[in-house]
Amino acid sequence: MKNSIAIDFDEFVNTFNEKGKETAIILAREKYNLSFQQLKRRMFNSTDYCFDRSLRLYKHRDNNNMDNAEFMSIDELENKKTTIKGVEPLPGPNLNLSFDDLVKDLIKDRLLILNKYVTIDNESKQLIINTKKLKYDGFGLNII
Repeated sequence: MKNSIAIDFDEFVNTFNEKGKETAIILAREKYNLSFQQLKRRMFNSTDYCFDRSLRLYKHRDNNNMDNAEFMSIDELENKKTTIKGVEPLPGPNLNLSFDDLVKDLIKDRLLILNKYVTIDNESKQLIINTKKLKYDGFGLNII
């Protein structure tokens, strides 16, 4: 069974880091009768090695940084305001708008959508609805 093969992952990592990928491919094929991808997958599943893309080398994961990390309390998070240089807030409604202003903006958006289908003629006192456009856009019309 291929899963029962004892693999020396340290040797594989040292070969890859010092001699290159081609030599590691040959090692995987000749010594373990596995492809490079198979051996790499087993290494990720059973060891703490990871690939550092910036260095293009395998190394042990930094679990110490995660264990020693200091977390901020909720009060510190609420009181601390972080700003990123060069980043402007997204355009849109101001964060200090009241709820009523937000509701008004939502109603305006709905009226703009309705304006595509419905027009009011004040002279003849008629409501004109474009049913073809309504049906084409997937809406239905109920007349009460």
